[in-house]
Amino acid sequence: MRRLLVVTGCCLAASLTHGQERGLSPERLVEFEDPSMPAKEMRLLRTTYAPGAENPRHYHTSHLVFYVLEGTGIWQEEGKQPVTLKPGGSLHVGPGTIHSHRNASKGEKLVFLEFVIVEKGQRSTVRMP
Repeated sequence: MRRLLVVTGCCLAASLTHGQERGLSPERLVEFEDPSMPAKEMRLLRTTYAPGAENPRHYHTSHLVFYVLEGTGIWQEEGKQPVTLKPGGSLHVGPGTIHSHRNASKGEKLVFLEFVIVEKGQRSTVRMP
């Protein structure tokens, strides 16, 4: 168990560093396992996007729910119209759904929560080429 946590922490640190270079700052708030869901872990992240920051096309290997705390964000699934979310707004993205999201403001930050259930020790996000 201890080895898994060290590896997960290393991967998270690399991911956080890469994200911060693009104006994205994810922070893991909670991570836990539930015996009723073997091989899965639940994660809660608070992610901050700098003004104008964008997360380009990607998909998740798991279900993910976004909940906006501050600012205005635009989420767009491939082939669909963009969705604008403001504080209190939420959106579910299913596994494998290619999408992007960005901070709609050039002067205000965007802050949202991400609720994720993912395979233990696995990344939830896969970048598109």
